[in-house]
Amino acid sequence: MNARDTIGLGLLTLAAAGAVAWWAGARRADDGGGPPPPAHVEPSSPGGRHRVPLGRTDADPHTDPAAAERSVWNREAIAALEAGDLARGVALLERCHAGAPQHEVFAANLAEALARLARVEHEAPDTRPAALERLARAVELAPGRDDLADLLDRWRREAEAEQGFWTDESDHFLLRYDGERGELLNRGHYLLLNDLEAAYQDFGELFGRFFVEEGRPKVEVLVYRREEFSELTGIGHWAGGVFDGKVRVPIEDLDAERKVLTGILRHELLHAFVKEVGGRGVPGWLNEGLAQWVEAAFLDDRGSRVRRAREKLAGTELFTLDELAGSLATWRDEEAIARAYAQSLAFVAYLEHHYGERLVIELVEGYAADRDAATTFLERTGIPLDAVLTDFAD
Repeated sequence: MNARDTIGLGLLTLAAAGAVAWWAGARRADDGGGPPPPAHVEPSSPGGRHRVPLGRTDADPHTDPAAAERSVWNREAIAALEAGDLARGVALLERCHAGAPQHEVFAANLAEALARLARVEHEAPDTRPAALERLARAVELAPGRDDLADLLDRWRREAEAEQGFWTDESDHFLLRYDGERGELLNRGHYLLLNDLEAAYQDFGELFGRFFVEEGRPKVEVLVYRREEFSELTGIGHWAGGVFDGKVRVPIEDLDAERKVLTGILRHELLHAFVKEVGGRGVPGWLNEGLAQWVEAAFLDDRGSRVRRAREKLAGTELFTLDELAGSLATWRDEEAIARAYAQSLAFVAYLEHHYGERLVIELVEGYAADRDAATTFLERTGIPLDAVLTDFAD
């Protein structure tokens, strides 16, 4: 069903990274010439999901029964928030704040609870207006929370930029774009949705998980003009895509960019699967390495890209896995970024070749059970992962 009258509202996480020069050369070789291809970015904190500790209070029920009751509500609210019952946590903290509006702990806790609920509501188009209102109130309650103020500013700018966006829907995706763009409105949206559905099937089989069928929301894919994309994300003209809980891509000429765009969509969608399967703790080397590995649908194309990545690393000192644990979007040195992407791809391919595709997937799955990649790898093979990195370096 097409929602032609849907107004597009979305979530934006700013990210910065350098262009990946080796990747540009690789893409030119694949595509037979042309401008440097886009790099891919997965921000380190999708949706600005910064959390602050929740404060606790105590009061003597004999000397101040009302204050003691609010302390009980506050403890119950904290328990509800930790259990994921965000609406109940907000309701209890509203009672605390109403009874003691000057109490700093209650105000801070309520701001945090409102922000958590707003992030959840912001994932669905129908509840985004409510999410903006909740987050605005959270900023008023906690004026010192720059992270919330920045997130509110991003949401508002994005909402303004996406007014008038139309939505086309498939089984697993919501594709949203400017309704004035005839090439997307007439036929382009079918091409993009077909590419996305094919990738979803591939990755569902790879991970053994089809998360939309499990009840998770459909994946939103937003298409911008390149200038709009750069203004909203803060990323330069070289960037080809961002995943921050939603897939965001710039497109100027769909016909000219179709071949490269298919790989970009696969790359960013893989990040969505990693988030659903492993959560947000999956390290950058595994996340980006796997995304590059599956970007090409055919094994011959993957092999040629891995060879170029290894050539990029020849004669250089490799990064430790700890150095590659965070998001590469936070890096600034373009040459270091190029080597980090190359090492991530080449090392994941090395693990897949020597230990099997299934083990690589299990490394992602382990994070959902609070087991890092080194722990999972040691449990499955009896070999320290750092030792394998040494073998790979040799």
